[in-house]
Formats: sequence, structure tokens, C-alpha cells
Amino acid sequence: MKQRHAAVLIPLIKTENGTAIVLERRALHLKRQPGEICLPGGGIQAENGQMLESPVEAAVRETMEELLVSREQIGTLHPLPVQIGPDGGEVYPFVAALSDYRDTFSKEEVAEMLRIPADFFLKTVPEAYAVDLVTVPREGFPYERIPGGRDYPFRKKEQWIYFYDYEGITIWGLTARILKSWAEQQS
Repeated sequence: MKQRHAAVLIPLIKTENGTAIVLERRALHLKRQPGEICLPGGGIQAENGQMLESPVEAAVRETMEELLVSREQIGTLHPLPVQIGPDGGEVYPFVAALSDYRDTFSKEEVAEMLRIPADFFLKTVPEAYAVDLVTVPREGFPYERIPGGRDYPFRKKEQWIYFYDYEGITIWGLTARILKSWAEQQS
């Protein structure tokens, strides 16, 4: 799988009950992660391995496309720690206030928009489950060039996968990791 760099935005909106985070349920017809809960965002435009836009520009562009908002509605973007995505690419998360949001979204990419109270993430410790990432050499791997050959003791790498459950909605994986990172920075 080719590494792809991406950028996402945690959009904060004011509601009658306080601050909420806008999340999306991905459209069911999408090839990658259909129906999953995610943050607005996507791939950073690149050509021949060179980024054609900055991570901030990508986060803004993708948010505008997915939530059908203007640049003026997106406040100052604050970076969060870079994460590593499922394919090994860097994911650049940002957080920003979103003003005058009217629950709009692109049906090409989004099945539904969700508003989840920010306090939920600030007060909830996500469930955490360990998985092992294992090295599996592909056909043609030059075992003869390494000590031990086919019996080389490749190591496993442990990774934690987080889960939040909010009123029957499961938020997991990279999205949960980014939201956990944001919540930890708020305390």
C-alpha cells in the first residue's frame, strides 16, 4: 500500500449546550472506510512525492468540500501532534472553530453529519485494545542476504487502537486517536 499523507480538522462549533465537535459518517459508496465515523479531511495533494499544498491548506480544502462551508467560516487552525495513518503516511490534525455552520455536507463523500459534545471527549477515557503489527516479507524478499534467512526473528510492533462509544455511535481507530490527543492537550 502506498503511503499517503493527509490532513484532518477537528471543527468546534458553539451550540445551545456548549461546544460540539462536527464528525462525519462516510458515504457508503466510498471505497475506503465506508460508513465509518471520521473528521473532515483527506489526502494532501501531491505529485511525484512532492506536496502541492501544505497540510493546513489540505485540511481547509477538504473541510470546505465535505461540509460545504467557506474559508471565512473556518477560524484560526491550531496544529495537533502528527499521527501515523493505517498506511504509514503522516496525518496532520488541526483544530479550529467553525462559525455559522448550518449542518451542510456533500452527499458525494458524507452520509451524515454528527455533532458530539466536546465534553464527551474531555470526560471519557476511550477503551484501548492492543494489536500486533507483524513484518511479512513479500515474494522475492532476499532472505539469503540476512542472518538467519527465512528464520530471521522479525519483531512485532504493538499498537493501541482506541474506541469511543457515544449514544450508539462508535468512533475508533485514527479518528479516536486524534480526538484522544486533542482531549489530552485540553487538560
